[in-house]
Amino acid sequence: MGQEIKIPTKDGEVNLYDLTGSHTAIPRIYYVNGINTTGQTHAQTAAILSVLLERPVWGVYNKTSGMLRDLGQCLLDYTQNAFARLSSSNNRNKSVNLTDDQIPAFLNRIEREYTVWNRATLELFKELVRHKNQRQLIIAHSQGNLITSNALFVIEDEFGWAGLQHIRVYSLASPSPAWPVGLRITNGGGGRQDNAFMNDLVVLLRPHNLLAQPWGFALAARAVGVVPATVAASTLRQNEGDFRRMQGAGPVSLKPHEIPNIVSTLNFLKSIRRDLGLSVDFDNQQFWDRSREIAKQAFKRNGLEWKD
Repeated sequence: MGQEIKIPTKDGEVNLYDLTGSHTAIPRIYYVNGINTTGQTHAQTAAILSVLLERPVWGVYNKTSGMLRDLGQCLLDYTQNAFARLSSSNNRNKSVNLTDDQIPAFLNRIEREYTVWNRATLELFKELVRHKNQRQLIIAHSQGNLITSNALFVIEDEFGWAGLQHIRVYSLASPSPAWPVGLRITNGGGGRQDNAFMNDLVVLLRPHNLLAQPWGFALAARAVGVVPATVAASTLRQNEGDFRRMQGAGPVSLKPHEIPNIVSTLNFLKSIRRDLGLSVDFDNQQFWDRSREIAKQAFKRNGLEWKD
């Protein structure tokens, strides 16, 4: 309970948030934030997640450089993500076995050989490789999904599909157009679950989500000469998750993109707690509010400001 809380200042900085004093470090849980997120907001969210999950959470900070520059970085991440998918199926039988003492040299080589637009992508990749033999869960919000997916594509490229068997992703409001084929449970991976409001503007940047809209599917179907009635739009979703519309947020807006709205409403929280073997007998909103207050008091004990 007395763990020091750090506010990140550097891109790709990794900090531990353990507000419950839990020593259960397996599975290892990461939080990767999205666009235009300050170090303060990142730390507060990671702290709340630690309370909600009753586990240590390692925050991987995706530093903001202002909205315009962040959007430019997102475009580069998005492009890299889409092109990486083209070779994903070819990585099925790759196999690389590293001893622990070989990992530092391996990571140094990777940093030289790959073009990575985002420092957070590289640092997340390093963390995942250092702990590759244990179960790891990643909570990614918004651009954090692009970062996570790109890191996993590099792991798959180096280690094959087998490199993703211990990794599971919980996507919150993901715009990512693609994910490694080897991450799918049917291919031996740890799997991924989507949680998104379908009237979130950012979420609709993901082609699967756009086409899952009746109007989006109809437009695409007409463009390629397919009769919309012959295929259900819902079949385009890749994984089991929670896809709803946020009430009172209009047809399309950014309000549904906010983490408090996602965690306090959608099934993410109960899904990940169930996967951790924890109780799911609670009201999401009340649990979020209680956990947020606990985190707030922990910040105050550390002499840190809490920003609402």
